[in-house]
Amino acid sequence: MGDESDPRSGFAERLRALKDAVGVSVRDLEVASARTPRRRDGLPPLRLKRSTIAGMISRTRPVRPEQENFEVFVDTCLRIAEESGRILPDDLADPNAWDAAYRDLLLDMAGMRSTSRMAGEAAKRLQSSDSPTEGTDSAAEPVPESAPLPAEPLPREPPPEFRPPDSTDSPQRPSGGSTPPPPTVCPFRRWMGKRAMRAAALTLTGVLIAAWVVWPAAQNRTGTPDASTTVASVGGDGVLRLGVLVPWSGGLQFFNRPMAAGVRLAVNEINAAGGVFGRDVSEVETDSGDSTTDLHLQALSMLISGGSDVVIGPITSSMSLELIDQIKSAGVAQISPTATADQLTDADDDGLYFRTVAPDSIQGDVLAKLIAADGGRRVGVLALDDPYGTGLSERIRRSLENRGITDLHTETYDTFDTSYTTEVENIKDSAPDTIVVVGRTETAAIARELVKQGLGADRHKWYFVDGNLSFYGSDLPRGTLTGVKATMAGAEVTDAFRRRLASFDPGVTDFKYAPEAYDATIVAALAALTAGRDDPKSIARAMAGVTRGGERCTDFRACARLLASGEDIDYDGVSGPIDFTDKGDPATAPIGIYQYKANNTYISLSHELGELPT
Repeated sequence: MGDESDPRSGFAERLRALKDAVGVSVRDLEVASARTPRRRDGLPPLRLKRSTIAGMISRTRPVRPEQENFEVFVDTCLRIAEESGRILPDDLADPNAWDAAYRDLLLDMAGMRSTSRMAGEAAKRLQSSDSPTEGTDSAAEPVPESAPLPAEPLPREPPPEFRPPDSTDSPQRPSGGSTPPPPTVCPFRRWMGKRAMRAAALTLTGVLIAAWVVWPAAQNRTGTPDASTTVASVGGDGVLRLGVLVPWSGGLQFFNRPMAAGVRLAVNEINAAGGVFGRDVSEVETDSGDSTTDLHLQALSMLISGGSDVVIGPITSSMSLELIDQIKSAGVAQISPTATADQLTDADDDGLYFRTVAPDSIQGDVLAKLIAADGGRRVGVLALDDPYGTGLSERIRRSLENRGITDLHTETYDTFDTSYTTEVENIKDSAPDTIVVVGRTETAAIARELVKQGLGADRHKWYFVDGNLSFYGSDLPRGTLTGVKATMAGAEVTDAFRRRLASFDPGVTDFKYAPEAYDATIVAALAALTAGRDDPKSIARAMAGVTRGGERCTDFRACARLLASGEDIDYDGVSGPIDFTDKGDPATAPIGIYQYKANNTYISLSHELGELPT
């Protein structure tokens, strides 16, 4: 449930009530919004994204809607109600009341962020815990009680677009000493009136409303003040600590270089922009091994003992599932750039688990679409018997059946198997024209067995997934994989991002999941800034909000400056739009489609932005 003290929770409840009273689904509202006239002449229609609507009405992590999204949401609902003849309660049917409520939300959001008194006290706490040491710059000046603001305070008069027209029907904000009218108005107007009086009280008592109060002592790497990244009213110890689970040993080592490089690049850019709360972000990496050992459990314990606020990783879904209880017990936030299993969507994680990579439900749907387009009709699936393998293969099966392909046969195998003869024989007995392998490093051995039993890629359509998309080279005879297609949950790595990674780590040649690792790091830092604290649970509560429903931004410095000026943000990263759902999944995420050449290496064919199935 949302925090009742947060004005966004009450506003989201009202928006939900409007949607429910109209009797419209999120999907229908999304479609209908594209036909709603805009309030200002010359503006094109705005189709609301489902993730935007979900954020506006969320019960657990509501966001402050952008003005244009709010207007289209309300106007669409009122239009549908009018066209259908549905009678709405008075407190939901008045557009002027909605405008006044939104104005009050803005005032409440500004008032809850900080005041100059809180800023001064927090800055003093930070100073006392960060006294200069020998060989460092001198201590920053104390922040005066009236700390300067990074931007103009919210105007005390409502902006013109929210001023109701002169009409006796328009709700009016009560003046300073006036007696409120008798309680004959509807409950919704009383709700608005309370917030109006709170906002007026803030103004009358001389408390300056601002979204963030900047600690002037903060400096960027050029030595000049950087108002974009430093917040005075800081909770926690003032240092954001990231722990990274990297597979430096075991069968998943080919993931370690791009994942580590993505995190390090992000930390480097965050710190170059002034850090978080004026301090460098701390990053510690530990070896998580693979799922055949318990090294990941030991590594997580080390990171928790070391005070990590956010854990990035591990690589596999099975390891992530094994770590959930430990994460919950420690109360640490976790964000994975690679774990895709659908089981993680509904895991009992206390709202602490997130991922920047597409869940299997998205990849499975894109792969099934590809198989159907290529003419596949009888499909045999060889799947690793773990949460990743069984989960993704099940999603592929469902999506194929939804497309009318029902001749399916699935065989699972164990990660410790040394022979796959029986499993391949069973697949052969089903007479497939299409073979899907959902596995990992054992795929080369499976490919050799498929060829041995006459099921080679020259006579059957083969498909791999992200777990076994790799450069096999001389591990297989030349031509073994010619024409094989594969999907991978992950973004297309642009040349510009490759150059940024290479300039930071010239040894990186494989970029798989580097964008997702980079974005996981940026999102964690932005969530800490939004929360105004570096404690893990506050960061987790703010995580979804920085990826949806606000002003779009695409790098840490730009996003931090928007936060400093009091704006909600929508971070769109190098891995895609992200748009976290309430369960920590990206609502939309890119899936890459690849094809193998004769030398058993692959090239990119295209990328498709998939959506979570409804």
